[in-house]
Amino acid sequence: MTSKLAPPPPIARETVLALIAATTGFAAAEPWKIMADCDVVGLTDPKTGEIRLAQVLGNGGEVFGAVFYRRASGIRWIINALSTPGNGLNLDAMEGMDALKVELVLKRHMLKGDLELLKAVHFKLPGRGRGWPQFQSSLPGWMPWFVDQTEAEQLLADLPRLTAFHELFRQHPSLFDEYLPGEIPFLPNPLPNRPLVVADLDWRPLVAAPVSDASFKATEQQLSQLRSLEPAPSSSFEYGCRILPGRSVLENGRPCYTRLGLLVEHRRGIMLGFELSLSTVPLSESVGLGLVNALVKNGFLPGKILIDDKRLAPILKPLCDSLKVELTFSKKLGALAEANAALNNFAGVGAH
Repeated sequence: MTSKLAPPPPIARETVLALIAATTGFAAAEPWKIMADCDVVGLTDPKTGEIRLAQVLGNGGEVFGAVFYRRASGIRWIINALSTPGNGLNLDAMEGMDALKVELVLKRHMLKGDLELLKAVHFKLPGRGRGWPQFQSSLPGWMPWFVDQTEAEQLLADLPRLTAFHELFRQHPSLFDEYLPGEIPFLPNPLPNRPLVVADLDWRPLVAAPVSDASFKATEQQLSQLRSLEPAPSSSFEYGCRILPGRSVLENGRPCYTRLGLLVEHRRGIMLGFELSLSTVPLSESVGLGLVNALVKNGFLPGKILIDDKRLAPILKPLCDSLKVELTFSKKLGALAEANAALNNFAGVGAH
């Protein structure tokens, strides 16, 4: 961990110029006028064969640009977001994003590193308003950051292909109506040296890959500590492990999210313990260690633990089963919500 912010990764001048040209062409087409964020397009990396999913932003009139979801984690994120409306607005869900984004923003929203990148190639925006190109990289657990050379080249490969699909979509606006939700059109690789036609598309059903090895595996020492706690079979504790909004930590010079593990007594709402961890570590580790440490510090082993986040169930079930503690999901846990709000307010951030 370091307290100094790392400088943006270097990108070759010719790559920046080409990427700005591709972004200008994308922006001039204004694809958000006809494409919604559910009109996802499949792309295949011309060098590696890796598949990515592309999404146009801006149909809602707020954020204008494009996102390219990569690797199993990013593809899982967008598929889950599309199948669960509102999921993408949840901060705990945002930490799992693995994607590259091009966004057209106002100059005042640009970071110093963004402006320096454009200044180095003498970029000038004709006119005013949204149009300043901002390129960002998102990795699971990390806050958005500047793209590096490899990522810039990926954007340079993907953005023109998304623009080409938009031209086809403009001619066939009911393109997605003939297919089931979850079926995604993949573009040919490489693109033909002509405008795309409907027959070029390869429609594939995609499902989110399951998260492997999601359970927390306690050590024998941890299990021994937990089993030595005073049993309280009639007690119920509420437990959650969430992203702390408005707070980040620098890890290797790059900001990452912070998770807050919180244990609360169910009936009286007494805060029993909390644990902070970096979101760059696996969620299972944050969740499991947070609960173990909170229980050990509290000194009691309850008969029931209630959670309001379904992601925690497969992580904690083996541990709870071994301790003969009932693990129960509840859509709303009032004591946990109040405790979270109190800690967030104490830290100077909004309630989560």
